[in-house]
This record gives sequence, structure tokens and C-alpha cells, in this order.
Amino acid sequence: MSEAVKLTAYLERAKGSRDDLPAEGYVAGFREANGSTIGAEMRLPAVLVEQAVLAGSHLAICLAPDGRLELDADGLSDETLVACAAGMRRETIESLVTACLDPELLAGEDNVVADLTSLRAQLARALAHVDGTLGRLKQR
Repeated sequence: MSEAVKLTAYLERAKGSRDDLPAEGYVAGFREANGSTIGAEMRLPAVLVEQAVLAGSHLAICLAPDGRLELDADGLSDETLVACAAGMRRETIESLVTACLDPELLAGEDNVVADLTSLRAQLARALAHVDGTLGRLKQR
């Protein structure tokens, strides 16, 4: 007599992939409730899995009114989006500007003065937009 076994699908980074580096590959298969693998495991190249997931995710980085950066995606579940955003820490406009002004990073750039001049102009235009919005809100 056959017995029904409940299986759970899994997809995880291949052993040997370091957490702080891109995955070398992924392993997919089925497991029993006790964690033992059933049947065959499939090894998948990282590029296949990552392109399939990211191509349909429509990732976007958004700016909250308080200056925090937020991750948004139309093609991912809320749980997956929360897991992805955990790696962003609490990035803000200020923290990004501070990080990009690191002397070691600037040393590797070809035209630092032109780049920083462009950044300053963009920030000045952005501040003008913020000031305009604040002015309109205060008039209400």
C-alpha cells in the first residue's frame, strides 16, 4: 500500500556560495517534512535563476519624503521585497552622498571635478523642488 508524502519545493544557493558574494549557482528540488531531499536535485547556473527573477520584478528605488531610500517592485511578493530591502540598511540621500565622496572611491574616477559639479547641480535642483513644495504646503 502506498503512503502519501508531503513534499516542499526549495530553491537555495549552492553550497560554497558565500553570502557576501554573488551565488555561484542554485540548487532546486523537493524535501520531505523532516528535511531530507527526495528524488533528484537540479543544479542551476546563477545567471538563469537571477535573470528569471529580476527580469520580471520591475525593481525601482524610490525616495520617501524623509530622505530614506525604499525598494519597490511590481513583480515580487511583499515577503520577498521585505527580504531584499533588508540589505539596503537605512540608506538616505545624505548617506549616499557621503559614501560617494569617499576619497578612495573618488581616486578611481576619471573626471571627478566634472562629476561632482554635475552632482551639485542635480542636488541644487532637487532642493529647489523641495523648497517649492514646502512653500506650497505652508500656504494651505
